[in-house]
Amino acid sequence: ESERKNEITILKEALKNSVIDLRNLAKKLIAELGKDKADIFEGHGDIVEDEDFQNEMFDLILKEGYSAEHAAITICENNALDMESLEDDYLKARADDFRDIGNRISEAVFTVHNTEKVSAVQKESAQLFPAKPSIIVASKLSPSQTVAFYLPHVLGFIVSCGGANSHAAILARSLGIPAVMVSNTERESLAENIEVILNYDKKHIIVQPNLQTKKNVEEALRVQTEKKEKRALLLDLAAETKCGYKIGLYANAGNISDLPCIALEKPDGIGLFRTEFLFMEQLELPDEAMQVAYYTEVIQSFQGKPVIFRLLDIGADKPLPYVFQPKEENPFLGWRGIRFLIDNPPILKTQIRSLLRASEITGEEIRIMIPMVISPSEVLVVDKYIKEAQSEIDAQVLLGIMVETPSAALSLAAYKELIQFISIGSNDLTQYTLACDRENELLQDTYSEYHPAVLNLMYTACSTAHSFRMETGICGEFASQIGGALLLTAMGFNELSMSARAIPKVKEAIRSCFKSELQDLLNEALRCTEASEV
Repeated sequence: ESERKNEITILKEALKNSVIDLRNLAKKLIAELGKDKADIFEGHGDIVEDEDFQNEMFDLILKEGYSAEHAAITICENNALDMESLEDDYLKARADDFRDIGNRISEAVFTVHNTEKVSAVQKESAQLFPAKPSIIVASKLSPSQTVAFYLPHVLGFIVSCGGANSHAAILARSLGIPAVMVSNTERESLAENIEVILNYDKKHIIVQPNLQTKKNVEEALRVQTEKKEKRALLLDLAAETKCGYKIGLYANAGNISDLPCIALEKPDGIGLFRTEFLFMEQLELPDEAMQVAYYTEVIQSFQGKPVIFRLLDIGADKPLPYVFQPKEENPFLGWRGIRFLIDNPPILKTQIRSLLRASEITGEEIRIMIPMVISPSEVLVVDKYIKEAQSEIDAQVLLGIMVETPSAALSLAAYKELIQFISIGSNDLTQYTLACDRENELLQDTYSEYHPAVLNLMYTACSTAHSFRMETGICGEFASQIGGALLLTAMGFNELSMSARAIPKVKEAIRSCFKSELQDLLNEALRCTEASEV
């Protein structure tokens, strides 16, 4: 009994110290690199402080006789396995966060047990950091390790586990450190002190390059630098054709941590802010206060520029672990987007109130976009909750819908009194139009936004929306492709929203064309019968 109480005391001290370390790390990152880099560790601190999370560990000690370290590692690993069992890649990647937290608590337990040994361990671990320009090779990096390696001599990372959605990968991108994933075999074949070229754009490495390869890479870097310098001259110029036709180039975003990098490309606004990532990173539903603070920060980051917030879009490939969602045979055709929200009024009402309060605080007009719409009745529900909130909150709202289904694209006249803008979700619109799962590797050659049926549907939706004086935009991958962007410009879309990194190349392409040339190109494309002909 006394042993178990002692382990509880040790764990409490370790948890307290872990929170202090995480808060101090977050403060350090805010001071040196900006708040966006600190969000991950603020989140880790919130998890460690969570009462339910701590009680699970205490129960293992009191009821099962676990040691403090064993209890912490077990609970964190259980959470990690729960995340890994989910289908969504973004949520799967959160497993690494729980393992990182488990390792941190384990180290804190060791410190409580062995205070006198800690300085020796710290001295030994310091020798792991490179003293000359190096690429770090590891099976996997945790967020804590990624930040620890943010040093002048660290040129990049080569790892064999993790993915683009892991917090370590997100941190590396935001810190400007290139990272490439390779196979275990390839990683294990790398010896210390050998020369390696890391090609971030092509996502591969070249081991022990010969002289000619080095010269080729140097020349490629020179050309790339020239292109960047040329495009940098376009940063402050509008995306307009040679004949003066202007189109807005907006960026897609999903996290506050994305915004500083996005701002560097000087977009005209945010055409799609995915609010679901705020929900996916919590252990429970974010309350109104948390949402208000979050949305306010997003708006203030782009003060004076429009930001379109998409209402919570979960279901299909984006489940929430703390919200019950039944297993469905066809989740992409199931209980997702506005369908889920209408069946969960408290979630929908809280998000709408939060968005309106953020508008009131910032004094900016708020743009709200409804996902997965197929009928006006769904828009009426959202409109009703907006009007209810406006009776208490002084906020101006523009309401719009995602056009992701053929039914929405072909019936926009029915929405003419309800909405002020539309945005084509080209990824989903393509898969629903072609009855083609975009995640199915067997159908990669079948899935194409360039299919004439998809192009005609986009053009019809754009033309119909304009006839009712609705603003028109698109926020799928299609807008990031030069060919897609040029066709969409010809269709007459007011704004294209894309990955921020694509903005310079798209702007350059638009500025090199006449609108009449693009319209001729579009007319030819619409007459085609196969995507391959386009």
